[in-house]
Amino acid sequence: MARVTLRVLLVILALGGLGTAGRAQPVQTIKVSMVSFKFAPDLITLHEGQRTVLHLTNDDTQQRAHSLASMYLNATAYTVEGPAKQGVTPDGVKYILLEADQAADMTLVPTGRGPWSMFCSVFNHAARGATGAIVAWPAGYRTGSP
Repeated sequence: MARVTLRVLLVILALGGLGTAGRAQPVQTIKVSMVSFKFAPDLITLHEGQRTVLHLTNDDTQQRAHSLASMYLNATAYTVEGPAKQGVTPDGVKYILLEADQAADMTLVPTGRGPWSMFCSVFNHAARGATGAIVAWPAGYRTGSP
């Protein structure tokens, strides 16, 4: 009888029961400011499976529209809250566009890994420097020294 009870207990533990309910991961929030011909930061680091909110703001003092465009948006599910316009460039790249002084939240849970370029799809903004990268790391991966 003790062996059966032990086996049942081991099966329950193996399936994730009895005290192994992990703590929910905190939501990662990253502010991404779009200004004259640059993103700040220009490197966005995500972790696979971690819910992330990109708080996008158009902080350009010249009152220009700006967008965040990336093939990463084509490869992952996301939602956008706020006045942002969403669209697709003639090359098939999804973008999120903010007019001057607007802000919006893009929420996603990264499901893939790898590096992706990002750029502003408005007129010549990318050619003038509005570029960057999105890097999606495996779950639990930590960059830098311990």
